[in-house]
Amino acid sequence: MEEELVDAGLQVSMSSDDMEEDLQSNHPSSIIEVPIVNGPSMIDVSDAFLSLSTKFFENREDLLSTIRKIGLLQGYVMVIKRSKSNRYVAIGCDRGGCYRTYSTLEEKKKNLASRLIDCPFKILGRRTAEGLWKVEISSLLHNHEPSINMAGHPYCRRFTKDEALQVEQMSRAGIKPRQILSSIRQSNPDLLAVSRNIYSKTAQFRRESLGGRSIIQALLDELGGAGFSHNAKYDHSGHLTHLFFAHPTSIELTKSYSNVFVMDCTYKTNKYKMPLLEIVGVSSFNTSFYSCFVFMQKEEQHDYQWALEMFSKLLGDGNHPLAIVSDRELALMKAVQVVFPMTPNLLCIWHIEKNILAHCKGQFKEDADWVGFMSSWSTLVKSWDVSTFNEAWNRFQIEYKDYSSILTYIGNTWLPWKERFVFAWTGQTSHFGNNVTSRAEGAHGTLKKYLQVSTGGLREVKENICLAIQNQFQEIRTQLASEKIRVPQKLCIPFFKEVINKVSFYALFELQKQYLLANTKDYSSQCKGQFSKTMGLPCVHMIKEMRIEVLPLNQIHEQWRIDTRSFTNDHCASLDHEDPFSSLLFEVKEKYEKQPLMQKENTLRQLSQILGASCPLIFEPTLQPHKGRPVGSNKRKETSSTRREPSYFERVEKAPRKCSGCGNIGHYRNKCPSINKSTTVGTQ
Repeated sequence: MEEELVDAGLQVSMSSDDMEEDLQSNHPSSIIEVPIVNGPSMIDVSDAFLSLSTKFFENREDLLSTIRKIGLLQGYVMVIKRSKSNRYVAIGCDRGGCYRTYSTLEEKKKNLASRLIDCPFKILGRRTAEGLWKVEISSLLHNHEPSINMAGHPYCRRFTKDEALQVEQMSRAGIKPRQILSSIRQSNPDLLAVSRNIYSKTAQFRRESLGGRSIIQALLDELGGAGFSHNAKYDHSGHLTHLFFAHPTSIELTKSYSNVFVMDCTYKTNKYKMPLLEIVGVSSFNTSFYSCFVFMQKEEQHDYQWALEMFSKLLGDGNHPLAIVSDRELALMKAVQVVFPMTPNLLCIWHIEKNILAHCKGQFKEDADWVGFMSSWSTLVKSWDVSTFNEAWNRFQIEYKDYSSILTYIGNTWLPWKERFVFAWTGQTSHFGNNVTSRAEGAHGTLKKYLQVSTGGLREVKENICLAIQNQFQEIRTQLASEKIRVPQKLCIPFFKEVINKVSFYALFELQKQYLLANTKDYSSQCKGQFSKTMGLPCVHMIKEMRIEVLPLNQIHEQWRIDTRSFTNDHCASLDHEDPFSSLLFEVKEKYEKQPLMQKENTLRQLSQILGASCPLIFEPTLQPHKGRPVGSNKRKETSSTRREPSYFERVEKAPRKCSGCGNIGHYRNKCPSINKSTTVGTQ
């Protein structure tokens, strides 16, 4: 294999088989040679190299290695200038040649520099008829002093094959470049590479992995080849606008735990600034898992509807969740109503409280009044039935009749959706304790730890998502296997005899709370009958009134069962047992075998046309506009951070400004009226 030029600034083309002609310098007229600054007088290093002219080497690698070692000992770096496989190799100093550019230096926007000063050192290695390699001396003179520190030469900062492999493996594992460099330096203290070399190497790996394909085509090929469930949507110009994908292990978890899902968008995940919709599921252990991801062009109803339609196909025909939890994102709520009309869409009560804080806290002058208001609101939300809610709302209106703007805001913004967050209605839904979107928020935070930056492409984001999913899946598998063989010591009583090692610990400890509550006198006041409906577990009343001594397994919802689940790491496990394509292919084969010859030719022609159909060329997404200052703003700060911007309620909650001069609230020292007043008097 021919070796490429080490210095990108030295451009050479081989146009003849004759070596002497190849070594001549024929520069195009459009190339401008930068004049070389006068250097020191010629330095002769012939003593060490002359002895090589009488030696023969078994292969080219031995010849190169010997010349390079001698050069390094003298303070010079030897690189390949030209070569032809199995014929010759021209070796020169890495400072040989002239820096050439296609534009004048005045046109350059960057302050460039070059180490090339046309060093005349040149050695030729030629392959003899016997297959050996010999050295031919052309010039052993250098026009510059030897280097004391070799770190300035790019060749000396190269990685060995083993180190390059280590860089590739660690970068794929999501390890930061500086940590990769520190790890390699532990085994090689003399390593001269810097962080920039790690970045260059990882970029090289990415280019090589493309294999001549576009970034989007490589991404789609990888998704299809790895067993992902995926789909893409593009505009009339061929630019990607939407991308849905679900990891094989996520598919397996989604089909096993298809009851409750939390949906929320996150931002600052990719360089195209596309919103990323995360759909998060709930396991038997009350832990979260990534179900699927959707990159969207915008956050409008048709964007969400396309995403949910893909998610519906993932669940399977006729299957719909028992509950979907989201924020008050009207476009998403409308899409849920269209795609999953039978599924209740609950609203996050935590975000509702924070929205009320942002809009209403400023109306109260005293903190005690605000605390009382939020207490009344909490009582309203936790109403156990409709009549209790109506009574609480009437009291709320009377108590805060002087705050008409607050009552108008709550009445217009939140009461129309009361069935989606007030306990009187949500208590009839099997949401298994999920009435907030904190799962999605936590999933956002976990994912961004893997992403590290917000400037990666979709392919890099997908690779980091895979790392997060694989680790998450292994944790669930381990917990499943662990709880099947462990017995909680507190639950070694007859009541739990039939459910131990068959139901998750989380559900068992929730049952224990109900069991202990059943042995108290005032259990009826603490249980309103909603626990069994929302959690899928027997409540206090069921345990007490049915006089359950040994809890039967059929009283436990399938969500909490672990004896019926056994997850594998096989990609094929995520596929349906009855593959519709396989059955259709079998039918085609049976029909083909019964056809006459002419019809067989027709069938083969049609199948060939299907297989030969070209896929549309899909380009990278266009940059999406996003919230914040406009791109041309002087105050805008472009950053690669994945940290989200503070919400409105966080700015409202922020501590008020306090002056360090007078101690009053509402201003800083530089605008303090007391200090400014005294300063004015003093100047007079």
